[in-house]
Amino acid sequence: MLAIPYLAHDGHPLTLRFRCLEEHDHRAHFHGKYNSLKDDPPRMYGVDSIHQAADTIDVTEGELDRIVLRRIGLYATAIPGAALWLPRHRRMLAGFNVVRVWGDPDDAGSDFTAKVCRALPRSARAMRLRVGDVTETYLHGGAQALLDIAKEGKR
Repeated sequence: MLAIPYLAHDGHPLTLRFRCLEEHDHRAHFHGKYNSLKDDPPRMYGVDSIHQAADTIDVTEGELDRIVLRRIGLYATAIPGAALWLPRHRRMLAGFNVVRVWGDPDDAGSDFTAKVCRALPRSARAMRLRVGDVTETYLHGGAQALLDIAKEGKR
């Protein structure tokens, strides 16, 4: 299991989530692909970016995609799953002029992107991922592939 630390804006730890790195039927092994601590509420991942970004922020569907965007220099947060966008997340991002939304190119990702764009109608822009999710796009085309998509979304 990979441990994913959730940190507050000042860097102190809030919680941990875990991702199974094995390629198998997770349910058959009595766990999910991602696991949270018991009774831990869903949180936005990477809130430090909210405090560091200027007028533009990126929101991904999943923590690992957020890590990729930060690695290439974009300020990003993540929602830990397509269905976990909550009303409080809108308030956390309401001050940005541009919110680029990076949902996975599947039905759940499309629903995630639509939900975020409805919540932030003036600032949210859907990013068009064609190869796969953020991580797959990075592995296929490198940082420039993602930066090109981000540039399209800034318009």
